Amino acid sequence: MRLRPGLLAASLGSLIFAAAAAVAVAASTADGPVVLIGSFDDEPLTGRIAAELRALGIGIEIRVIPTDEPNIDQDVATALREGARAAVRIDARTGRTEVSIPDPATRQVALKQVLEGPPTAALVPVLAVRTVEFVRATLLGPRNEGMRRGAGEGAPARDAAGPDGELAAGPAGPVEPPDLSLAHLAGVRLSVASGALFTPGGMSTTYTLGASVRVRVHPYLGIEAMGFAPLSRGSITAPQSTATSSTWVLGAGAFWHVPVAPRTGIELGAGGLWARLDFTGTPGPLLSRADGSAADANAISGYLRAGADLALTHSLALRLDLLGGVAFIRGVYTDQPPPSPNTPDNRPRFPVWPRMFAAALGGVEARWF
Repeated sequence: MRLRPGLLAASLGSLIFAAAAAVAVAASTADGPVVLIGSFDDEPLTGRIAAELRALGIGIEIRVIPTDEPNIDQDVATALREGARAAVRIDARTGRTEVSIPDPATRQVALKQVLEGPPTAALVPVLAVRTVEFVRATLLGPRNEGMRRGAGEGAPARDAAGPDGELAAGPAGPVEPPDLSLAHLAGVRLSVASGALFTPGGMSTTYTLGASVRVRVHPYLGIEAMGFAPLSRGSITAPQSTATSSTWVLGAGAFWHVPVAPRTGIELGAGGLWARLDFTGTPGPLLSRADGSAADANAISGYLRAGADLALTHSLALRLDLLGGVAFIRGVYTDQPPPSPNTPDNRPRFPVWPRMFAAALGGVEARWF
């Protein structure tokens, strides 16, 4: 059977048009963005993933949805139909991301990878890195592909990704320096520090040793508790005796931590302190109690703290802290015996923990994600 010239020309034109359309769709798909879908509550995790993808040269688009969006699968499908190379559904409240990769021809979901972790602020960077690594491995191929070409085609390549979204093990490439910026996001911090305690107008300068624990409840905010024991005794001079005092301190408060460089961060904290002062005197014990036992005193103060830290590794840092505050209840003592019953107590009292105090502390800090 012979084909008419007009019909043959129309058929060839249709084939050429279909091929051109397929090439155009493939090109637009290759250059399409990675669409990140999340609510305002997911912003810290969304921002972290977006920054990591931009650093890899991958174009992104962020779509903000209501917190309780019921049609999330429809949002993902719409993004893929519109040419997205991948759609990432972000749910920071449950510590979960879903990466959907489309079929180039049908634009339907061809591959979905779910990545999960504990829903804590400290693990946001870990979940973000795992998500970005899966997207990168899927869209760009193995990380060391360029190095393999440079070393020769016979060099073994690293597997792109394991079934759970983590990078599979492979031959070690050049060792990259650790990203110490992640150390700022450690969720639990335990520090040991020593330093000097200053109480102008009270006892002399003393030295102390203690520990602090800090727990992040937000990317920038956390709570802290501290305790310090005396390394030396402070002296107090009164008209009738000379006394020394050991100072024990407990405190708790909140802090705000801000990274200022990949290795360095600053903190501002505030809270309350309780100080217990144990006195001994010469000659004999101080008789400030009615039962004649050795004297002690308690002081309650508010404090402000300014701190700085320098990360040595992901889990170890050096830190320096300066504390200052005002006492609401001052610690005082007297060097005279108590009066007889039913007699007004007019004994002179001398401040040991006065109205103002300050401390300078330095130490090391262990960190856990």
